[in-house]
Amino acid sequence: MRVLLLLTGVLAAQASPPGTTVTLNNGVEMPAVAFAAQVWDPSTCKTATTSALQAGFRFVWSSALIGADCQKSQWEGIKASSVGLNDIFVAGTVNTGSCSDHDDCYQQTKVGAESQLQILSKAPLDMLMLDYPSSASGCGGVLGQWQAFEDLYAAKKVRTIAVSNFNKEQLKCIVANASLTVPSVNQMPYSVGHGGDTVVADDGSLGIHVMAYSPLGSGSILHDPQVAKIGAAHHKSIAQVALRWIIQRNVSIATQSTNPVHLKEDVSIFDFSLSEGEMAELNAHSGNTVIV
Repeated sequence: MRVLLLLTGVLAAQASPPGTTVTLNNGVEMPAVAFAAQVWDPSTCKTATTSALQAGFRFVWSSALIGADCQKSQWEGIKASSVGLNDIFVAGTVNTGSCSDHDDCYQQTKVGAESQLQILSKAPLDMLMLDYPSSASGCGGVLGQWQAFEDLYAAKKVRTIAVSNFNKEQLKCIVANASLTVPSVNQMPYSVGHGGDTVVADDGSLGIHVMAYSPLGSGSILHDPQVAKIGAAHHKSIAQVALRWIIQRNVSIATQSTNPVHLKEDVSIFDFSLSEGEMAELNAHSGNTVIV
């Protein structure tokens, strides 16, 4: 038993070395690298989530877009893990981008959020995120969506509320009203090749942290000779260099894999740094990436 406790302590220490977390605008500390499942069958969702936690991930980002069955399997993997629930940051999402007006967006988002709280029954849930802004009714729809989140946040059912795929004008629908909670995170497509994007500065000026999805350019970066050359200099894989570039741009990451080796690589990006020259080279990289 003593050996087991010691090993557990060592694993916990390895999982959260300094610099691997981000402090959000409401003071919540969020791991900088999240495991995000794809649309997989339930068995794969559970197995991959288990492998991610074993590899050292301490953030499971579970999107409603992968389906309730996959999310339920992820939750089963979380509950069965040897990692304590309090040490795992759990996020769910609500997909109501097609809602029609303020009231419809409020009702749809409220129902979707309640479903997430049932599927991912950590109380309080660490994060709830809107997958998409309302596309049909401008600020009215966005404010309806956000009011449903505000209610849950006020009731302390979720520790922080966030968005995804919001442009600056859509964010301003919320932040223009000083009585509303500023989203803590905006999840956006971001990878090597996006060095000229203004999203980090734009969102940062509003107090919103950016999280990258498609951090490997939907896989195209894995065949990039320029990134491979930098990786060889550090004895790191192409993926590790690409993810490290994102971290050094002050952006967090949502990534996924079913391969335990790749999962371990994905969280082993805090024991090296890219030089100023390497960062400048990748900042100017044209990317040739296709984001889906």
